[in-house]
Amino acid sequence: MAELKWGAGTHPGQIRAQNEDNLHVADGVFVVADGMGGHEAGEVASHIAVERIRQALETDGHLTAEQVVASITEANGDIFRAAIANPGQAGMGTTVTAIAVIEDPMAGRGAPNIDDNDPIDTDPDGNPRVTPVVPLEQPEALVLANVGDSRTYLFRHDRLRRVTVDHSYVQELVATGHITDDEARYHPRRNIITRALGIEPDVKVDWWTLPLIRGDRFVLCSDGLVDEVTDDEITETLRSHPDPQEAADRLIHLANAAGGRDNITVVVVDVLDGDDPPDPTQEIDLVPQWADDTVPTPFPPPVVGEPATLAELGGGEDADDATPGKRRRRRDRRANAAKQAAEAAAALEALSHPSDDDADGNTTGDESGESSDAKPGKARRPRLGRAIAIFVVVAALLAATVVLGAWARRGYYVDFDDDGDVTVFQGRRGGVLWIDPTVESGGPSRDDLDDASIDLVDEHPTFSSRTDAEAFVAGLDLADETHETDADALTDDDVDPDVTDESDTDETPATTEG
Repeated sequence: MAELKWGAGTHPGQIRAQNEDNLHVADGVFVVADGMGGHEAGEVASHIAVERIRQALETDGHLTAEQVVASITEANGDIFRAAIANPGQAGMGTTVTAIAVIEDPMAGRGAPNIDDNDPIDTDPDGNPRVTPVVPLEQPEALVLANVGDSRTYLFRHDRLRRVTVDHSYVQELVATGHITDDEARYHPRRNIITRALGIEPDVKVDWWTLPLIRGDRFVLCSDGLVDEVTDDEITETLRSHPDPQEAADRLIHLANAAGGRDNITVVVVDVLDGDDPPDPTQEIDLVPQWADDTVPTPFPPPVVGEPATLAELGGGEDADDATPGKRRRRRDRRANAAKQAAEAAAALEALSHPSDDDADGNTTGDESGESSDAKPGKARRPRLGRAIAIFVVVAALLAATVVLGAWARRGYYVDFDDDGDVTVFQGRRGGVLWIDPTVESGGPSRDDLDDASIDLVDEHPTFSSRTDAEAFVAGLDLADETHETDADALTDDDVDPDVTDESDTDETPATTEG
């Protein structure tokens, strides 16, 4: 087993009462999971993920990349089934990023090293063959995997590089050219992720393999770190703290000092024994091994602090997309909708920025779109078709937005607000994409209610009308309220002895006849 040294830590942060992050560190396997879903469901999801991965990868032999990826997909199934079995945990999920030491996938794939004096056997058909020598100690490598926006960084030659690619709504907008990296830092939907464990029955896992390089330092973290601490600050911390535990503790401290608006988990892993480091000028070319794609797509993020060339980018994006601290994430039940919205936006962008090739395959020669070889009539017809397609897509998006808005604003529910007061909300609890529920009316605070009423509000009852919701709030019992009828409240002292009921007298009023 490769010689590694690591440090790790997790913290709930300065705002949240509970920690929905989870981690696992052991010889050769390191995992960080960031749960989501609220009401302890996120904590459950991250725990299921870490435990499943840990159990699946506990072995005395060498692991393979396929085993690591399979353990993550199995964890996805466990979380998905648990959410179905327990309605209180519906919509729960978790991100995950992991690295593990595996058997070198390239070992034994090269041509055998033989010369003319080596004995040559023959196979049953009489063809010459040789058996390559198998080393006593199987060569090792690293596999990196991630789902969601928890990240893995590589610190080499005093430079920080993000290895993983965030599965988030704003990252897709950056990748498709809709917004810049600077705009992504302040985007109102920067908290929406497009992929996570437990949201769907199946999940696509991004994974890479890397050689073990002596002196490499890896940082695995939840977004609670990168939302508060910039990549430059992470670089300086790794540079000034050679001990991995001290580095992990320092990074958590910096995140809390910057606001600590989310749970924070950090794992720092140092490679003490491995191949010689490459030349400092040599860049890292990382190619994700998509489990279900035949052609891998390169995504090597550029080195922090240095300008990225086109060759370095390789179709990827800038690694320095650190964002300010996030507010409360409303990510449960939104992953699928966010992904569909991003795909629709990408389709619209593709339609509005067509290829430079016309219908006959001729390449345009200037910005006007006129080809030097194509006839004007042929150039105009594809543009008209594209304009119609754009109009259809825009109309469909507008109609979908109207329907989504009406659905998101439908109904009412009762819950405690951030100050602990009973509140009537209109809309879907947790919100839908950018449409959050609105406050319609208020009520007593949690401290004023008895235990039975608190339990009723904690169940988040829903109503079809505002009147019904406010009637429910009005019917809640206060903790110090005593219920007595009007008859019980009336005492003898309240009766005026000088006043008698007219019905108790025998006198009848005089009548006058005219």
